[in-house]
Amino acid sequence: MTGRRPGRRLLAWRLTRRLPGLLLLSGAAVLASFLASQALPGDPVMLMVEGRAADPEMIRRLREEAGLDRPLAVQFLSYTLDLLRGDLGQSLRYGGVPVTALLGDALPVTLGLMAGAAALALPLGLALGLAAADVRRAWPGTVLTIGSVLALSVPPLALATWLMLAGSGTAPWAVAALALPAAAMIARLTRTQLMEVLERDFIRTAQAKGLGRAAVLLRHALPNALVPLAAAVGSVAGTILTATAAVENVFALPGLGRLTVQAVLSRDHTVAGAAVLVFVLLQVAISLTAELLIGLADPRLRNDGEPL
Repeated sequence: MTGRRPGRRLLAWRLTRRLPGLLLLSGAAVLASFLASQALPGDPVMLMVEGRAADPEMIRRLREEAGLDRPLAVQFLSYTLDLLRGDLGQSLRYGGVPVTALLGDALPVTLGLMAGAAALALPLGLALGLAAADVRRAWPGTVLTIGSVLALSVPPLALATWLMLAGSGTAPWAVAALALPAAAMIARLTRTQLMEVLERDFIRTAQAKGLGRAAVLLRHALPNALVPLAAAVGSVAGTILTATAAVENVFALPGLGRLTVQAVLSRDHTVAGAAVLVFVLLQVAISLTAELLIGLADPRLRNDGEPL
C-alpha cells in the first residue's frame, strides 16, 4: 500500500498543476465555439423561417426571443450560462431538435472509430518499430522510413477515399484509414526511442550476460522507451481525432465529424458551434490523458522531467 501512495500523490499533483491550464483551455473552447457559430454566413432567424411566410414583425420577435438583438458580449455571456446548464440550443437544420440529442447520436460513432483505430495502430506501430530497431538488419529501418513518410504524407481524405474504393465502403476500412497514419507515427517514435536506449550502458551489460536480441529489446529497451512514447500519445490521438471528419464523410458514417461538416454546409449555427466545442474538449481530454500516462509510465518523474 505504501508503494502506491506516492504514485497517487504524484497523479494528484499533476492534475492540480494542470488545472489552471485546463480551465483556460476550456474557456478558450467555449469562446471558439461561440465565434464559430457567429462566423457562419447567413442569418439564423431567416434560416428558422425559411420556406414560411414571415412578416418583419415576426422576424423582429424571433430575433428578440433568440437574443440576437443584444450586443455580442451579452450574447456570449448568455451562451456560456446556457452551456453551464447543459443547454446547447436547438438545431436550425433539423427543425428545433436539441443539439444535445444530435451530439449524443454522433459522438459514440466517433469515439468508436477512434478506439478501433487506436487498438489497431498501437500494436502495429510497436511491432514495426521493434522490427526496425534491430540494427543487425538495415532494411527494416529503410522500409519503415519510406512507409511512414508515405502514410503521413497522404491527406486523410485521399487515404480514406482509396480505402473506401478498395473495401466497398465497409466500416473496418474506415478504421484502417485512421489507424495507418497513427501506426506510422508510433512506429517511427518507437524506433527512434529504442535506438537511443540501445546505446546505454545497461543494455551492453545485458548483452554481455548473454541475453538474446529479442530479450534485450522486450525486457530492457522497450520499458525504458515507454515514457517518451506515452508523452506522444496526445499527438497521435490528436491526429486520429482530426482525421475523423474526412473519414466519416467519405464513408458516410454518422459521427461528429460528418455532423460538423453538414452543419457548416447547411449554416446550422448552433450545431456547428457545439460541434467545435466538443472537438476542442476532446483534444483537452486527450492531452490530460497523455499527461497521466506519463506519470503511470514513470511515476518517479515530475512534470518538468526532474526526479522526485
